[in-house]
Amino acid sequence: MLETLQQIDLDVLVWINHTLKSDWMDSVMLFCTSKFTWIPWYAVLLYFLYKSNPKRIWINLIVLTCCIAAADQLASGLIKPLVERLRPCHNDAVNFKLLLIDGVCGGQYGFVSSHSANVFALFTFFYLKAVFKHIKVMLYILFVWAFIVSLSRAYLGVHYPGDLLCGALVGTIGAYVVIWLEGLIERRYFTKNNE
Repeated sequence: MLETLQQIDLDVLVWINHTLKSDWMDSVMLFCTSKFTWIPWYAVLLYFLYKSNPKRIWINLIVLTCCIAAADQLASGLIKPLVERLRPCHNDAVNFKLLLIDGVCGGQYGFVSSHSANVFALFTFFYLKAVFKHIKVMLYILFVWAFIVSLSRAYLGVHYPGDLLCGALVGTIGAYVVIWLEGLIERRYFTKNNE
């Protein structure tokens, strides 16, 4: 069963890597995968976060930071060293099947994707906090952004699709837990008892 899933993971990776491959897509995917590319986008998201609830901006920023930190640490600090699954670009049994870009690979292990965990933690935070309740299209744009950032990792051959799906799951669950804890702490310590 595990071997079948690994083969499917590899087949989908090769399909993504070969089907979409072109010089201009290389540039697009390198652009999408860079964390610094998205600084203006993060500024836009922070603006909407502020506008959605100005009185809670500092609490929301702390909770958002905790969501992303939880996702990142679960992915990179716990799961990657525990599982030790080689990235496809580092695996000699796989990398010859891929169209790789020189110098683009990353650390040795790839399960789960930190990029995917982080962007889906951010998406989940904005979804659960209903930041875009009056501008629903922004929530769809945020989801598409998270999907494209994740897809860029498979396109570049640095993650299997399974790494991305599980990373998205880790980020989503991590953000849910952090926001649940925020609600629990707020109810227990900061909400006046109604007697």
